[in-house]
Amino acid sequence: MLYINKGEVNNLVLNINNNSTQSFATYDLVFTHIMSQKQQTYTIDTSNSSQYTSNIRYCTIVLDLTQTDLIYLGQYQLNIFGNGTQEVYVTMVVLQGTEETNPFTEYVSPNEVNENYIYIQE
Repeated sequence: MLYINKGEVNNLVLNINNNSTQSFATYDLVFTHIMSQKQQTYTIDTSNSSQYTSNIRYCTIVLDLTQTDLIYLGQYQLNIFGNGTQEVYVTMVVLQGTEETNPFTEYVSPNEVNENYIYIQE
C-alpha cells in the first residue's frame, strides 16, 4: 500500500520494471476512489527525468498533486498502464491530507424545546 499526501509532490518508488516487457514512452496512472468510483488519470512521460527515473530494480515516479489534485481523501485503487493499454501494476493508495471545506452541512433546528426527552413507542 502506498501513502500519498494531498497538495504535495509525491515520489512513488515502484517495481513496475519487472512487469514491463518493453520500454514504454508513457505510463498512465489511473486512480479510482473506492467509495465514489470516481477516476482520475495522470500521464507520466518516461523521457522526462523530472517525472520518471529508473534502474534495473525499481523506478521512481514523481506525482505532482500541487496543480491538479485527487478529489477525495481515503483509499484509491491505482492501476498503471504502459502506453495506455498494457496493465503493468496494481496497488492500493491512501490519500492523506486535510479537507479544505466541511464534507457535509450541519443543520440545527431553531426549536430545541424537547431536546432532552427520549420518546418510547408503546
